[in-house]
Amino acid sequence: MSNEDWLISLTAFISFAAYISALTQFGNTNRTDFFNCSWLLGYIAFVIHFISAFHYKYEWNHAKALELTAKQTFEITGLQTGIGLYFNYFFTLIWLSDLLWLKLFNQSYKNRHPWICYSIHGFMAFMWFNATVIFGSFTGQLIGIFAFLGLVIFWIYRKKYGGLNH
Repeated sequence: MSNEDWLISLTAFISFAAYISALTQFGNTNRTDFFNCSWLLGYIAFVIHFISAFHYKYEWNHAKALELTAKQTFEITGLQTGIGLYFNYFFTLIWLSDLLWLKLFNQSYKNRHPWICYSIHGFMAFMWFNATVIFGSFTGQLIGIFAFLGLVIFWIYRKKYGGLNH
């Protein structure tokens, strides 16, 4: 594996780990600093991943990125579409918007309607699941499966025994 591939993979892993870590503290008012730091670290690592991929894999060429995304999608799903690239652009903007809302308007962020929260996190979980379990390497698939299963078990346990500290 080249240094470039390591950078792309490592930043994706750090971003995913920070994302999962943040979700374990979501809604826990006793751990808001941990959530905030994990959320920021995850986004920064994701941006480095995104930039690295565009630089080393796509040579800053949107058409090349679209073509390679469509090729990979076809190999996995049988559908030749590059729409996943646009979903990745949207994912980047959604996470940035959520992070800015958290940092700049914290009280509003805490008081936002639950459907906004569920929509954002539902979309992000969908994207991470696809990135790890569907389109990931074998190692990425294992990490993704165990991370998502662990998260579900953690939430069930917390809801049943620990509750949320609201």
